[in-house]
Amino acid sequence: MSVPSEEREELLSPELEHELELALRAAWQPREIDPARHEKILDLALEDPLAPPSPEELVESERLREALEGRGEHEHLTLARALAAAVRPKEPQNPVPVPEPRPRVIYVAFGAATALLAAAAAFALVIGSLSRPEPTAAGAAAPVATAATTGPSLSRSSAALFQEPFTLEGTTARMDRISAARERELRENRYLAWGVR
Repeated sequence: MSVPSEEREELLSPELEHELELALRAAWQPREIDPARHEKILDLALEDPLAPPSPEELVESERLREALEGRGEHEHLTLARALAAAVRPKEPQNPVPVPEPRPRVIYVAFGAATALLAAAAAFALVIGSLSRPEPTAAGAAAPVATAATTGPSLSRSSAALFQEPFTLEGTTARMDRISAARERELRENRYLAWGVR
């Protein structure tokens, strides 16, 4: 399979290949640098901070000053403005207005609705307890009318299923009793909705 000409890598010349090899070796296993060369690098890198500015530096500083004042452009203008803002931040010229806090109407509305529902539930419990059938002589509740004769069953409380006080010992039996009653009511409600008598 031949490689297309545009995907072929161009071979390095022997001189460039040798320079690359030396650079990779120096990066992998650096050797001691020649002291004279080291001094020369330091002289090029570290200039005297107290030396008088050169003519080129004076021209560049004047260009940067004018750019900071809004007259002209400079390649270091963004950096100079960022450094100035970090040292002496200014107030924004066009501050974004902060919106006034709004009253919490939603919480009040939900609170009122919740209170209304709680009052309606309490009313339904009181009315339901007044119309609860009296226990028979054997101590069991009177049979509850089925959905087929009165309409859909509404499961609001399990109080009609128990006449004795709750204790910790009979928890499983109570849950079985409640589950069986709710299954029966659900089945009767579905039959009623389907028109089955």
